[in-house]
Amino acid sequence: MADYPTVLSTILYILWWPTNKFIHVIKFILSPIWALVRFIFLPVTYLLETIFNVILFPFRINVLERIETIYIWLGIAALVGCITGAILYLIYRGLTSAFSIDATTSTEPQKATKGKTIEEYRAARRERRGKGTDDSSSPTATRHRVARRRNLSSFAIMEEESEF
Repeated sequence: MADYPTVLSTILYILWWPTNKFIHVIKFILSPIWALVRFIFLPVTYLLETIFNVILFPFRINVLERIETIYIWLGIAALVGCITGAILYLIYRGLTSAFSIDATTSTEPQKATKGKTIEEYRAARRERRGKGTDDSSSPTATRHRVARRRNLSSFAIMEEESEF
């Protein structure tokens, strides 16, 4: 009696042999076209291969494993800094509220006490002068000083005699 695996493999080989020969014939016929397509797309193939190699570069040399220690160290340093800053902020806010220190009023400029204006000073001066003489009926002449323009034409040009 024939062995079951041997019979099965023989049947599969007989069915596969014509399919295999058909695939080889198609491959032989299409080989020039396939060579032309590969030649046309060769620059694209190299470009995609280069991009693929650049993207996978960190995984090929295990860069992630090498920087893991630095990453952990910087992460812990950032956490310690944030926690310390938060604690200092809370202490500062607690002390300023406990001692009633308002930081916004200390930085605001204090308003200067308002003195007399020029008009008030002149009016008070006229009153002092006017007590001795009562000329309230006569109009007072006001002198206005005209600002003189200071440009090059207002200066005298000094000429020097040449020795030559």
